[in-house]
Amino acid sequence: MPTRPFRALAAAALSALLALAPASAHWWGPKTPPGRPGFPAQIPPSETGYTLKTYADAMNAAIAAVFNEEWGVLDRMHDEFLASRQRTTHGLWMLEALQGAWDAQLDVEDTTDMDRWLGKWQAGAPDSRMRKLVMAIRWQRQAWVARGGGSASSVPGEGMRLFRERLAKAAAALDEAGPAGRESPLWYWVALIVAGSSQQPASAMDALYEEAAGKFPTYHTIHYTRLNYLLPQWGGSFEAVDRFVGRVVERTRATDGEAFYAWLYMDVADKTEGDLFTETAARWPRMKKAFQDMLARYPDDFNRNRFATFACRARDRETTAALLQELGPRASLGYASPGYTTESCRRFAFSKA
Repeated sequence: MPTRPFRALAAAALSALLALAPASAHWWGPKTPPGRPGFPAQIPPSETGYTLKTYADAMNAAIAAVFNEEWGVLDRMHDEFLASRQRTTHGLWMLEALQGAWDAQLDVEDTTDMDRWLGKWQAGAPDSRMRKLVMAIRWQRQAWVARGGGSASSVPGEGMRLFRERLAKAAAALDEAGPAGRESPLWYWVALIVAGSSQQPASAMDALYEEAAGKFPTYHTIHYTRLNYLLPQWGGSFEAVDRFVGRVVERTRATDGEAFYAWLYMDVADKTEGDLFTETAARWPRMKKAFQDMLARYPDDFNRNRFATFACRARDRETTAALLQELGPRASLGYASPGYTTESCRRFAFSKA
């Protein structure tokens, strides 16, 4: 069964961990008065503290900017995040927050209200780069809403026709974005989804991916999207996936060590069924090292919880116990791992067996 393309950060996982992250303040953050989002006086962009909470704040601000008709805010956020390539304490780019916010906002069947706001945005800022990118996101997401995540044979003809029509509109939106659009990893993320969903040749996908990864080597969703179309359910194989993972690790080793091995195989786990360590080419010793490199650079409990989850899946009792002790009441295990919970992993880690 084909999987729908990756979305930056699952809303449930994000909301479950927001309480663990300290508050942040940035020029695009919410005002103090409750009930109406807005934007306070400018805070220097060099301010630090880009936590999971900051990431969530940016997601909310990305939507509020349009609802408040603050047309320049979203473009400024995009341009500052892109120029700085700012990453958070859990390792994602801040720019991925804007991508994830709009992808989630448009993952609905009825876009009537949103289309009204997008129309106002077009009238108020016709040259906005971010608006053009959001239109591309709109059509690729709506294509998948029409198709659903089942196998092609399970989708009725009308659904497949809508799928193809909306993919064509996404491609047209990418063209409208022009050269300025290609300066953003969001453009490449949508373009890869459109290429893969349209069953373009692997050579075309690879050329597009190499261009994207050459410009933005540590932008997670570029790698996740290309990997998606190497999975067996898309006609690929786990051997092809493993070769791809190895190449990404080599590409990012200077900045992230082995961390992308864990990030990419977590994505595989989220998109496939069965045991990760027996049905795919993932190997725990290397994944453990990748998590250690990840935590050395991005020491967020978000990552520590995922490390503990996969240690539990790999039946590494010692590592699971050590991580659970570090996390204490902040433990929240189970990402992409049905049947593995905080309580079940505690029982495994601290049992006498």
